[in-house]
Amino acid sequence: MKYFLREINAEGLSIPESAQVFARGENLMVGIGERARFEATGDDRFEKLSGQFNNFTNEIEIIGEIDSSASSVIAFSAISFSPDSLIKSALIVPEAVLVIRNETAWIASFTENFEWPTGTLAKPQKLNFRQGDQSQQGFLESVEKALNYIDSGELSKVVLARDLVAEKPNGFDIRDGLQRLRKRFPTCWVYSIDGHFGASPELLLRSANREFSARVLAGTAGRGTDPDVDRAIADGLSHSSKNLHEHNFAVDSITRAMEPFVESIEADQTPFSLQLPDVWHLATDIHAKLNNDASILEVASALHPTAAVAGTPRLQAQNLISKLEPFDRGVYAGPVGWVGSNGSGELAIALRGGRIEADQIRAFAGCGIVSGSDPEAELSETKLKFKAVRSAFD
Repeated sequence: MKYFLREINAEGLSIPESAQVFARGENLMVGIGERARFEATGDDRFEKLSGQFNNFTNEIEIIGEIDSSASSVIAFSAISFSPDSLIKSALIVPEAVLVIRNETAWIASFTENFEWPTGTLAKPQKLNFRQGDQSQQGFLESVEKALNYIDSGELSKVVLARDLVAEKPNGFDIRDGLQRLRKRFPTCWVYSIDGHFGASPELLLRSANREFSARVLAGTAGRGTDPDVDRAIADGLSHSSKNLHEHNFAVDSITRAMEPFVESIEADQTPFSLQLPDVWHLATDIHAKLNNDASILEVASALHPTAAVAGTPRLQAQNLISKLEPFDRGVYAGPVGWVGSNGSGELAIALRGGRIEADQIRAFAGCGIVSGSDPEAELSETKLKFKAVRSAFD
C-alpha cells in the first residue's frame, strides 16, 4: 500500500462536513473518510491501539517528504478517560489529511494526486443547554463527599465534573462552532474527533524527533472586567496556596510518569498565569528527551490520567470519580489528537467541550477538589469553564 505526501497551496480550501479536525492557531489538521479504524477498551487500550496501528502501517510505503516529522501515516485519536467506559477508544486513519503547519501545507493520502473536495458552507447552530445527569445540587453534594474522603486521609485530590445537555438539531453541523472556538481560543487545541469536540488549554504530550513536551494546567480563577482587577486576580492566583498545592500535584504526576521513558526532563520552576478569555490558569511547561523507542501512545498510557484530570493518588481518585459522577465521561478528560507512524504526534486532554450523542449534545466541565476547597466556589468554576461550549453555540 502506498501513502502519498504532496505540498500544496491551501488557499481557498475548506473543512468538509463530518471531517476530523485538530487545530491550534493557524496550524490545522483535517482528515476525511476512513481508510482504517481501530478500537479498544480496558486498561491496555493504549497498547492495543498502538499495536493495531503499527501492524497496519508496517507495510505502507510513504512517497514524498515534507520534513522529518511529517513523513508519517497519520491517525486521529480519541481515547476514553476510564478503561471501563462504554465508549470505545479509537484511532482513525483517514483516506486523506490536509495539514497546515508553520505556513506550509500538504495533503497526505492513499490516492496519488488526491483532490481536496469542495466544502459546503458551515451552518451556525444554536444550542440551549440545561442541567444533565449531574445537577448543580448533586455536584455540590459530591464535592462535600469528596472533601470528607480527603479530610480522612484517603486521598489528596480528586477532580469532579458535571454535565450539561442540549437537544441536537436536525442536520447538526459542528463546523461553525469549531470556527468560533478557534477564533476565541487561538492558543488552545481545538478538536472535533469521532464525535468529541472542544477547545483544550492542556497538552498531555507532544512528540517529535525523540523530544517530548507537555503543558500542565491546574488552578483556576475567573477573569476580571477591569484590567487592574484582572491583573490582581492573576497575581492572587499565582500566590494562592490552595491553587499552588493543586498545581504541584499535577506537575509531579507528569514528571514522575515520564521518568522511565526519558534521559532528561525539565519543568518550569514556578507556574505562569495562562490567560484565556474567561479564566486564568496556573500553567507549567515540561520538556523531555526520549531515551528509547517508546511510542507516543505508550508514554501517554503511563501519563494518563494525570492529577490535573483525575487526582492523587491516581487509583483512589479514579475509584472515587466512578462513585460520585453519575455519567460515563467517555473521552472527556482523555487524550485526543493525532499520532504518526514515525512516533510523532500531539495529544491534548479533551477539555472545554463535549460529545455528540444520538439525540443530544453533552458538555462537561470539572475542577480539582483538595483540602480547603469550597463547594460553591467549585460550582462557580465549572460555570466559567462551560462558557467555552456555550460561546460556540450561542
